[in-house]
Amino acid sequence: MPYFQSAEELYQVFEGFFQEVKDSEQSKAIMKSYVKSDKHDALVQYIYHKPEAKMTWVPNDQGSIDVIYGETDLNPELTFEMTADIGHKFWLGKVDLTQALARQQMKATGPLSKSLKVVPQLQQWYPLYREYLIKTGREEIAV
Repeated sequence: MPYFQSAEELYQVFEGFFQEVKDSEQSKAIMKSYVKSDKHDALVQYIYHKPEAKMTWVPNDQGSIDVIYGETDLNPELTFEMTADIGHKFWLGKVDLTQALARQQMKATGPLSKSLKVVPQLQQWYPLYREYLIKTGREEIAV
């Protein structure tokens, strides 16, 4: 059974989680790795399937991350495409990015070397994601 039954459910979970971590030191470190260019006006976009959803990370004026949920005309530097279940497992720390790419559980476009540099910051969010799920009554998917 999928972890998320609809895009709205997925957005609700991730919107609350990213609201909690968007001003963290990890968020600011991730944003420092991004340099806005003529070609790119967003850092990364996550494209999820089953259910269909998109999340796009955009730098804000405070040096951290804002997230756009759903369709956008912004052009991200990096794009990751996967099922919502793989995405959820990634944020729990159960999916290694390099292995998921090699196994074609995720597809990536853009400078992958840049994304691998921010994985250490993202790894610090994995326990926070689990804690957020438990705190918001989603214990059944926090495992």
